[in-house]
Amino acid sequence: MRLNKIIILFFLSSIALSQSKNAFNGFLDFNYISRISDGSIINLPYRLFSLRIDHENEDILIKSSFAIEHKIREETHFLSNESPSDFNLDLRELYLQLFTSWGELKIGKIIHTWGNVDENSPIDIVSPYDYYFTFDSGTDKKMGIFSSAVDIYANNYKIGFTFSPIHNTHRTPLEKDDFPIKLPTYPYENEFMKISGTPIEYGFYGSKTLSKGDISVHYFNGYDRLFNLSGVNVYANGPDKSFSIIDIIYSYRKTKILGVGTNLFIGDATFRGDAAFFNTSDVNDEDKFLERKSSYLPTIYDSLHYSYPLKEEVNYFQTTLQFEIELPFDIQFTGQFFTYDTLDYKSDSLPLDEDISIPNLEITVDELNPENIFTPGYGSSIGILTKKAAIVSLQKSILDEQLTFKLSSLLDIDNKNYDKSIPGMILSLETSYRLSNNLIIDIGYTKITGDSNHPLGEDYRLNIMEDFSHFRTNIKYNF
Repeated sequence: MRLNKIIILFFLSSIALSQSKNAFNGFLDFNYISRISDGSIINLPYRLFSLRIDHENEDILIKSSFAIEHKIREETHFLSNESPSDFNLDLRELYLQLFTSWGELKIGKIIHTWGNVDENSPIDIVSPYDYYFTFDSGTDKKMGIFSSAVDIYANNYKIGFTFSPIHNTHRTPLEKDDFPIKLPTYPYENEFMKISGTPIEYGFYGSKTLSKGDISVHYFNGYDRLFNLSGVNVYANGPDKSFSIIDIIYSYRKTKILGVGTNLFIGDATFRGDAAFFNTSDVNDEDKFLERKSSYLPTIYDSLHYSYPLKEEVNYFQTTLQFEIELPFDIQFTGQFFTYDTLDYKSDSLPLDEDISIPNLEITVDELNPENIFTPGYGSSIGILTKKAAIVSLQKSILDEQLTFKLSSLLDIDNKNYDKSIPGMILSLETSYRLSNNLIIDIGYTKITGDSNHPLGEDYRLNIMEDFSHFRTNIKYNF
């Protein structure tokens, strides 16, 4: 009897295995990057190894993606840290996908992709960015979030929904890292105002296929991916104001996004475009500030004397337009135009009579206009560099696509209150040679140029990034 059960179990297992499919693919990547100025290594994390495993059984698909992220140890003497490990294992995606007669359902850790332009879409905001991989493309520079998504298909229409009960933020470089773009400040965890309740994020979109392309509408509601200055509290030891301290408070604004996008195919040319309107507000008010304790020695500075929440409310928009065409000699041309601007800004003031010490900002009371330090918490990643940019890319392949050359540039064309049409630029030249079907060597050169006469001086983004001009090479094996 026991033998029969074993035989039946083996038979059922064989059937299950015969109906399922497994697919494996990934890469092994050895990377080197060094500054042009002095040849020193730029120590940033990169994905040394990646593996995607897909399991399919009838209408059910399980998709997973793993990566080993490598970064050179800060010190190699094993004096402060005895661990030999210099890598992290990252579960980038793991979700279940169910196909039905009306569409599909996903649940798990998912990298979401919204929008129509290839890069820099203001609509592509569901999954946060990993700023260490800002110069990568596609999903390589994004992070998965625990969420669910539903797509419904009907004739030429598609409707999608997404939901996450978790507040998801960008992965931003630390202050000591070699990354060229720094945050204006690096607050401590106890300086943040916690989000009340469950920080639910949700969105939906609808698209319609046309004879020469498609058009789509998107809506999303969530908390910002980047933190903001929420206000300040002034504490003292009991009623004694002679030794008061200013407690700087940070939080995440509540933001609603409404976007539209399109793809148009006209002859050999392709037009793509995404535009988004953002309404964002700081939900912290006087009551929440009054409930807060000092983040610095709360047992000593136990008396709140003044409370100044900013209560920001801002409307802004971002747009990215893209044009693609094949030029003579099989040269692929791609051009983008990006613009971002604040439509209106409202907030309370900070009526303080002494300078506020915000690390890395060095702002005096007279200069502390909250509008000047407003940073969008959603939108395209390029918005941290400039409010207007033109991006041009030329690509040519020869030798049966065994050898590829690519010339690209990002031009800062935000020349408001500036006497030059192009304040700064990023120029890149890349070549890729396929040694075999699976083995590729890439060599790249990137030059970043700012302007010492820019009105922002040393704070101008491309001036800060000039030292990131670099030479890079990597050998990548795909399997």
